[in-house]
Amino acid sequence: MTVLVTGFEPFGGADVNASWEAVKRLPARIPLAGGTAELRTEELPVTFDGAAARSRELIESLRPDVVLHVGVNAAAEAVSLETTARNIADARIPDNAGHRPAGERLTPGGAETLRSTWQSEALVGRLRAAGLPVESSDDAGRYVCNATLYAALETAQALSEGSGDDTPYVGFVHVPSLETLGVEVTTEVLTRLVVELADQARRRAAARTGLGRLAVPRTDRPLRVGLTGGIGSGKSSVARMLEAHGASVVDADGLAREVVEPGTPGLAAIAEAFGPTVLTDDGALDRQALAGIVFADPGARARLESITLPIIAVTAAERIDRVPSGQVAVYDVPLLAEGGIADLFDAVIVVETPLPLRLERLEGRGLARDEALARMENQASDEERRALADVLLLNNGTRADLTAGVDWVWENRIAPALP
Repeated sequence: MTVLVTGFEPFGGADVNASWEAVKRLPARIPLAGGTAELRTEELPVTFDGAAARSRELIESLRPDVVLHVGVNAAAEAVSLETTARNIADARIPDNAGHRPAGERLTPGGAETLRSTWQSEALVGRLRAAGLPVESSDDAGRYVCNATLYAALETAQALSEGSGDDTPYVGFVHVPSLETLGVEVTTEVLTRLVVELADQARRRAAARTGLGRLAVPRTDRPLRVGLTGGIGSGKSSVARMLEAHGASVVDADGLAREVVEPGTPGLAAIAEAFGPTVLTDDGALDRQALAGIVFADPGARARLESITLPIIAVTAAERIDRVPSGQVAVYDVPLLAEGGIADLFDAVIVVETPLPLRLERLEGRGLARDEALARMENQASDEERRALADVLLLNNGTRADLTAGVDWVWENRIAPALP
């Protein structure tokens, strides 16, 4: 795995930049289980044109598997993983070349925003489980850091489209000042982040070549299993059967309810976004009132998901990685394919059931056929889920048949992968 990591030169009259102080302490090679991450580190200029141009040059020449740009946010108290770059430069102070843009487009005619190609929230959860001070951020600012991330994402996307190769994992990290966190802790966060991203790239490569994600060696941690399937497929039944074998199950649907309970930041954010009418008299979420707002309004639904999905992702990853090492952690998640998170896991189990049988089961639960079909239209297709599967579990028979299938998967795929 080839990993590009950059920091920035000092700016604003400072003697050092906390980002480069941490980056330059990274070794040239970071051991992976059964492999190595080869690092190329570089100090970027704090100039809009220079940093963006050098990022493009390095990505085009190295064709790295992972790109990790690191900048400093002196006001931060934790390392923040950025999720979004914006096509705008609006500086409060000049860069080191004296340039101070005021609302200029980074790329005229380019996309308004570009998203980091790694799963920032899941990575935050994993690093927090290791006791590290990290958070997710949706605002990379409008300064050189944002311009660098935008250039990196734009370049990586163009290269992958031109070659047909996978897009590298590209993202940006802001670190606090040296006085706030210390260079040793910051370097540890970056090292662990490199390992997570390099392993994710290895799992993606293994899946693409047909070896399967389980072929990638793992460090001393829980075996992470992603479990998914369409509505009515029997996924929840499989989760309970895996739990009976000793797996620890984290349920995405359960977390979705938990993160909006009274007193949670999630519920407070929903009330701020949609108003007090979405709350009951006792301060709980009025799900019916909220559904009435978001059901027919895609914009409102997107606003709701922008609040809840990041919280769910962080919480899920944190709980998965707190499962003791050597054991099995299962994430029961209906939207695994839709979320693009398959390669976060050591194995993906897809439960598949023929459509007529799914509809029959759902009707038995009181869900009308038309409503069931409408929900299925908003989910990935069987073909899309199947393409991501390390294990495809057909649920087209009796419960005894399903139990036998889960037993086979545990004995022949999961158990052999444990220490």
